[in-house]
Amino acid sequence: MRYARALFIIVLLACVLETVRLWFLSPDVMAAHFNVQGNPDRFVSKFEFFAFEAQTLLVVIAAGLVIQVLPFILPVGWMNIRHREYWLSPERRATTVDRLSSFGAALSTIIFLVIQAGFELAVSANLQKPVVFGAQIMVTFIAGFIILSFVMLFWLGRSFRLPS
Repeated sequence: MRYARALFIIVLLACVLETVRLWFLSPDVMAAHFNVQGNPDRFVSKFEFFAFEAQTLLVVIAAGLVIQVLPFILPVGWMNIRHREYWLSPERRATTVDRLSSFGAALSTIIFLVIQAGFELAVSANLQKPVVFGAQIMVTFIAGFIILSFVMLFWLGRSFRLPS
């Protein structure tokens, strides 16, 4: 179960390094917003673009850490899972809380990757002439995120069935 937390940290570090790499490749003025066709409709300085990225990623990191820590500090009565009495009994509580925290880490990692993909596509668009955002690719990432999230939620829900 701890693999999800380790993956969260590895992805976080990789994305920070990738963002630093992109900083050095980027032009001084960048398209920061694109219309439905993928054409730029707002330009900002490189500093503003990357400051917004850093701000966004910090919010995602903070939310991800809260999601991972919350199961450990919430009172049992506040946890709404199936068969709570069984899964949160003293002998199973540690394993259950670890499972919930790991789920939060995995979901946070996926959210982090989708947001990073959006920034990657925006920087990539700024490096080509004419500047055009790969909206179809981003829609694919978002659709994959939605499908994967539902699969993970289904898996988590099934994992709290009573053993036979």
